[in-house]
Amino acid sequence: MKRVELDLVRPACTIRLTVVVDDLLSEEGVEKGLLPSHGLGLVIDAQFEDGSVFHALIDGGPSIDVLTHNMNAVGAPQLTSLDLLVVSLWNYHHLGAVLSSWKLCRRLRRITRLPPLPRNRARGLEAIPGSPILLASLYSPVYNERIVLLRGIGGWVGVVGCSVYGVEGVLRVLEDSSRKLGMKLDLLIGGFNLSTLDMYGTRRLVKFVEKHSASLVPLHSTSIRAREYLARRLELEEGLPGAGLEVEVAW
Repeated sequence: MKRVELDLVRPACTIRLTVVVDDLLSEEGVEKGLLPSHGLGLVIDAQFEDGSVFHALIDGGPSIDVLTHNMNAVGAPQLTSLDLLVVSLWNYHHLGAVLSSWKLCRRLRRITRLPPLPRNRARGLEAIPGSPILLASLYSPVYNERIVLLRGIGGWVGVVGCSVYGVEGVLRVLEDSSRKLGMKLDLLIGGFNLSTLDMYGTRRLVKFVEKHSASLVPLHSTSIRAREYLARRLELEEGLPGAGLEVEVAW
């Protein structure tokens, strides 16, 4: 990635991620009355050094009703007040609610970043100017899945939608992105397309986060048994993650 493109991204001093849609509920989600849904949705609140805050939604699950209910339950910003909506891949479990949101407010369609159409060639890395967000393309012969990279002033966060073509390809792109950013990966969160039957992929993921001394939050396409294994193996403080979980990274 050219240096000038990286400079278009505005680094945050604090990034808070709230899981508003997931197949499972966290303990916090149960207490707050969230609803589970097969899909993924993350609200991003990125605060800059001048005190301003950038609000974004990554994916959103299949149902606008579940999304808005859960966002209200956790006290997230309203959809209409968001600065950006990002969709990681062309799959209804990720973009159904986002497409429905366009009927609520025309502005939401204008601020939505959809992935390239299926079979179209995707860019390697794309910066979203004025935000802390870069989009990293995965090798996707059909779906054109993208990883969302959130840049902080002292590190970065990786958000993975579904790993539809396998976690190994995701880790290769993350490793390459880490070199290009020249900063430490502090948190990796999202769907990793893993079950306990895929011990090779699971071990690769464990080795990757241990190598980078990063925190891990497995969601969505990570089976419940795989989440339990990763929670034990990596001694995750958050317990079994799911909708309602909130994670904050500060530099």
